[in-house]
Amino acid sequence: MDFGFGRNAQQLVIDASSSNLKVVVGSYNPKTGLVMIDKAGIVPLESDTINDGAVSDSFGVVMALKHALAKLDINVRNTIVTIEGGFMHTRDLELPTVKPEQLKDMVKYEIVGQGSNRDVIVDYIVYGKTLDEETKAEKLKVRATAIPVEVANEYRDLLKNADLTPCALDVNPNAIRKLFSGGMINGSTNVNNSTLLLIELAGKTTTITVLDKGFPVLSRRLQFGHGNIRQVAESVKKMQGGGDKQSSLARRLNITKSDADMSVPVDDIDVWHESLIEEPSLQSAVNAYFKSLTDAVSRTAQFSISKYKVDSISTCFLYGSGSGYKKIDKELSRQLGTQVEVLNTISTVAGPKNFIVSEFINCCGALIRE
Repeated sequence: MDFGFGRNAQQLVIDASSSNLKVVVGSYNPKTGLVMIDKAGIVPLESDTINDGAVSDSFGVVMALKHALAKLDINVRNTIVTIEGGFMHTRDLELPTVKPEQLKDMVKYEIVGQGSNRDVIVDYIVYGKTLDEETKAEKLKVRATAIPVEVANEYRDLLKNADLTPCALDVNPNAIRKLFSGGMINGSTNVNNSTLLLIELAGKTTTITVLDKGFPVLSRRLQFGHGNIRQVAESVKKMQGGGDKQSSLARRLNITKSDADMSVPVDDIDVWHESLIEEPSLQSAVNAYFKSLTDAVSRTAQFSISKYKVDSISTCFLYGSGSGYKKIDKELSRQLGTQVEVLNTISTVAGPKNFIVSEFINCCGALIRE
């Protein structure tokens, strides 16, 4: 499944689903199933430049992207974009076994509806077969996604304005499906033998995916993220930056008067440290975030086990920018009462020594063309 702009070779992938762009240059070998990453980087954007997948400042994105590609010495032009937002509409369907042309029409009818004036692009995959409970006739299990035409056009124009060649438009849930169709996570968990929970911790959103034997049976994108923790930490840093009167938090963040206005790196914030008690505002932000996260994870897990009859979830894997908080896996494991790990490696992805795969999961999956 992809909303193709064309079928040229593609090597540059841009994840435009969050507040900052993620870019990778790489290749996919369909014979070995290996994604090979050559370069990767994060393109910082002004707040709300991209919000819930919608671009509010196309010029700003183009300028930031051009600057980043030059800085990373990326000359590849063939480009895939992967996105996600409230404009997406995804449904699982059970349809009669018919010819491909008929199936295409049936899927579009089910997604768009009769007599609808909505101008959308629809794509789908057939991921299995089932029997109708009443007629016992064979049916196809189909997952279909629709996005507005104007969204596709917006990203295609954006790439062209950045002197890039649009090749394909993917969506993050589909990228995840492709990337986690097999392989080993962290060298010990076989995807095809397990029921897992994948949790993307982004600054403004959280995406929870239930992965059963290599297939995502359920994906939920929630409108809250970890950004409030960092915002509060930066406020604390500015208030307590410098001098001998630093708090333990300020000391642990290595704050001085000269760098008091610099941002706080995510991996400098320890969400499981007793000194949080000394900063009530930061502790409140951490507590509120974890309450929302654990409630959402628990509800999603219970719903999927009940509806899809999957096995109990063995492990939760964290990825995304929020997975860099110190000991976030331990704190989440304590609150959920289950095994939680930061996703550090997946056997189907290889990259440079300093490549942090958890930051670029969507890009890696989008690099796979089917």
